[in-house]
Amino acid sequence: SYLLKIANRLSRKNPNSDFNQRDSLGFPDGYSMTSQDVMVPSFLAAYGGKDPDKISLDYFPTIPLPNWRLTFNGLTNIDLISDWFKNVSINHSYSSTYTIGGYQSNTEYDESTDGFQYIRRQTGVFIPEYEINQVMITEQFSPLISFDMTMHNSLTSRLEIKKSRNLALSFSNNQLTEISSTEYVIGAGYRVKDVQLVIKTGGQSRRLSSDLNIKVDFSFRDNKTVLRKLVEDANQISAGQKVISINTSVDYKISKSINMRLFYDQVINDPHVSSQIENSNINAGISLSFTLAQ
Repeated sequence: SYLLKIANRLSRKNPNSDFNQRDSLGFPDGYSMTSQDVMVPSFLAAYGGKDPDKISLDYFPTIPLPNWRLTFNGLTNIDLISDWFKNVSINHSYSSTYTIGGYQSNTEYDESTDGFQYIRRQTGVFIPEYEINQVMITEQFSPLISFDMTMHNSLTSRLEIKKSRNLALSFSNNQLTEISSTEYVIGAGYRVKDVQLVIKTGGQSRRLSSDLNIKVDFSFRDNKTVLRKLVEDANQISAGQKVISINTSVDYKISKSINMRLFYDQVINDPHVSSQIENSNINAGISLSFTLAQ
């Protein structure tokens, strides 16, 4: 819906465009619906939450917006919380990248004496200064919010929510590929100190004493890839699945160089498209790790 607003802004700005002359879709002279000059600002306004009447019409932003990460550890200063928890950490972070992929100066581009483009393609659209293959926005909340807690009895717990979105607007087929993901993670761990084990080797018994580390993680992730055909105004889910992961492990250090681990991991995939089938993978067993480093 921003395409027409951006096209009208460009037409009013360029004296070489007849604002009152419209194509069959209502777009002004020289700036069609699929014009690169129209689509890039519309894309940035729509997915950046900007006003299409105020957003810059330049492909290359001059001032980058900051990414950030926030961590707060002050909850244990409250007596009621410090009585139960040794540490409580709250985290939040955001990162975003805007990328122009594969662009080059257009040899046919030229400006009139008033500084505006005037040379057109055979279709009547003004030739842009740069030929661009695609523009992309990659952003993620990693995490959107997370709580890491450690109790005085060595019990640890974790709650986390993550979100990400990858957007790629291609000018070769006027198609937008949107990949979105939301993940919820719940985890817990417990350290049992000085667990005694007796191992018999060569007719002799050896008593071991080490901590037993128990970890359990459960996560649910929803991935979805949507193809948005702008000209046809059609949206199609092309890939994606709901993924449930269960990860459990028990670690016991036999010696300084030998670690024994009992584990059970399961991943369940429930696809969004009928061309893929639901599947589950289980990985379980006992492993011995030898560390050769001194």
